[in-house]
Amino acid sequence: MSLLVLKDLFARHRARATGLWRLGQEPGRTIFMESGDVVFAVSTHPLDRLTHLLVERGKITQAQLDYAMANLNPAMSIGKNLIEMGFITQRDLLDVARAQVERVVWASLASLEGTPTFEAKDLDATTVRLPFDTAAMLLAGVLGLKDRERVLEELGPLNQVVVLEGRRHQDLALPPDLMKLPILLDGSRTLLELSREAGVEPFRLGAFVLFLREMGWARLHELPPLDRHALELALDTPEAVLSQTLPDPAPAPQTPLFAEIHASQLPTTNLDHLSEALDQLGADDEVELEDPFPPEPEPLVAGEPALPIHHQATEGSTERLEPPTAPESPASTSRRPAILLSLLIMLALGWFGLSRYRRSPTPKAKPAQEATKPATEATPPGAPKVDPPVTPKAETTTPAPEPTKAEPAKPEPSKPEPARAPEPAPVKAAPAKPEVTAVPSKADRLQAITQGNWKLALAQGAAQRKALQGRWSLRLEIACQGSTVQHAADLMKAQDPDLFLVPMAMRDGRTCYQVFVGSFGSEAAAKAAAKRLPAPFLAEGNRPKPFRVAQIPDRQ
Repeated sequence: MSLLVLKDLFARHRARATGLWRLGQEPGRTIFMESGDVVFAVSTHPLDRLTHLLVERGKITQAQLDYAMANLNPAMSIGKNLIEMGFITQRDLLDVARAQVERVVWASLASLEGTPTFEAKDLDATTVRLPFDTAAMLLAGVLGLKDRERVLEELGPLNQVVVLEGRRHQDLALPPDLMKLPILLDGSRTLLELSREAGVEPFRLGAFVLFLREMGWARLHELPPLDRHALELALDTPEAVLSQTLPDPAPAPQTPLFAEIHASQLPTTNLDHLSEALDQLGADDEVELEDPFPPEPEPLVAGEPALPIHHQATEGSTERLEPPTAPESPASTSRRPAILLSLLIMLALGWFGLSRYRRSPTPKAKPAQEATKPATEATPPGAPKVDPPVTPKAETTTPAPEPTKAEPAKPEPSKPEPARAPEPAPVKAAPAKPEVTAVPSKADRLQAITQGNWKLALAQGAAQRKALQGRWSLRLEIACQGSTVQHAADLMKAQDPDLFLVPMAMRDGRTCYQVFVGSFGSEAAAKAAAKRLPAPFLAEGNRPKPFRVAQIPDRQ
């Protein structure tokens, strides 16, 4: 189980336990807890000893330590011996003792091996009790973890939302980059959204949220974030309805089919209007009829006066009265049928002429090319004259005439063809730059990584991976930040590294980089090379791992 030691230590703190918490036998670490708080710690690891910390922090020199160890007073502890010899002060001893307890606790939190045990009992009166802020000490230990895979595996997917419980986190002194996180933990943002909005690296944010969860100060839910816009719309009060909704208008009655056919057969000329205008002419006046079908429509006469319409309505009436008409004379009454009959005949003749006009073929016109031919190309005497085919000009006002069957054209006498200008040679498109299939050199791959050209670095890594099928390579780390990859390259630069990158799809949807180094014939050779890596890659929490190149994973 991942981070078993960390979870057990946090559980003892939440339970307010009192006793001795131990991890490992020899060497081992022991933490003294009282009501869940850390009061003291001891360790048999060489790097956790008080003498090592005194030299590491510059309180004494190695020569002074060697002299003190050679002249120890057996009745006193090492610290008191150093104070009596004048090498350190009481304040120096207290500061280094506090640093020793913090180092033991932080090393225990980062431990991945061993099973912790707890002995519940009251502490002796002789036990040294140092004042510590246990919550701040545990937070610093969790933020200092280096094993990204273990932390993210324990935390879960990054699409979870965080909900705080209580206000105990307000008494905790947070680092500057995490100061504005608590006000954003309202359950409406996922971990990825919190990382973008607060500007905190996702792994550091995940470590902080893991601390809150293990302390019992927050809960995590794998739920999508709330739709704030939809929530605001749901909480807004609906606007008052000013009036009732008007009913839809009734559909217009459809005209019967026979009525439409009958109406389409009627003439569109206003005969009543025309007959009334003709009645105003004298009996002896002669009506002159113009050609009803001119070649082109003539513009309407703008000066023709419109017949006046008088609107006069009685009070309380909505009807419009018709203008008074003059009494008709007997002569006009007797002349109206003849006029109407003549108008109908004119309309029929006009309709017939218009239809014949539309069916008649359009006169062919000689093309402009025929008119511009030089005189030397005239048709020789005796040869039959053939009219060139003419494409009729499309008209916008009248439909195109029906196609007529044209007679086959007679062949014209052969003419010398004019010399044609040489056609320009087609311009060949520049060939696309071929992809480099050769395996790039170590220097090229290192240069692409140090310059941050990740697209080129991934392409070079794919070529190197294809070329190393059947061999082994050593994975240095999995990094999701480009700066981390470049830092690893800088650390390896002194060894002329054979680096290449392989992408890995993480469970939260991100794409990170696997940094590989070297080409080995066996797993044993890769493990032997891992021991010669720089010190940061061999520190606790880092785990360089050999892989057969053909079995390198692409997903987490």
